[in-house]
Amino acid sequence: MAMSGVQKTVLVTLAAIALVIGAVVNKVSRPVPLDPEQLSRAGIFLFDTPRALPDISMTSATGQAWGKDDLNGQWDLLFFGYTFCPDICPTTMAELRQLVTSLPENSRAQLQVTMVSVDPNRDTPEQMATYLEFFKAGFNGATGEPEQLASLARALSIAYIEPDTSTENYLVDHSGQVVMVNPQGQYVGFIRPPLKPQELALWLPRIMALP
Repeated sequence: MAMSGVQKTVLVTLAAIALVIGAVVNKVSRPVPLDPEQLSRAGIFLFDTPRALPDISMTSATGQAWGKDDLNGQWDLLFFGYTFCPDICPTTMAELRQLVTSLPENSRAQLQVTMVSVDPNRDTPEQMATYLEFFKAGFNGATGEPEQLASLARALSIAYIEPDTSTENYLVDHSGQVVMVNPQGQYVGFIRPPLKPQELALWLPRIMALP
């Protein structure tokens, strides 16, 4: 049966309303672009293009092999430090613990924090496991040969100075930034010290939700 003019008008009007509603829903559900200036004030810097990581062969704090494949499948925060560090390392690890515990549960479940040792001479897997257990936050650790460490640090623009290990209680000069790696195992940015855990807890879930 043919539709009347009124019926056609109603259908056209309903179709137009559906298109408007669909456009509004799509706009609302689409992630709002992150403002680089706001991120910068929180200490976060994201690259325009993610950067690939080199193949590395190191050892985790659990004694298992650790490499590039372990940075796939979840978001990772990497901090380069060492267990005998007297100041910046315990402070940063405590701030990372505060950050992780402030995140929503679903974000926390998709995030792994790993401390990469710049002092492989002293930081055995056992030493790192004991140190990380102190923070009780499920942190991982990685240590290994100096050559492997140097390769990873170069790729992530991490600066450190190899110490004179012949002296007692030597210190290691190193940068304090925290590296961000996406679930595809790509270096996407970094967090500048000093960390701001409460601000980071607001921004990190939004960054993790980016396509």
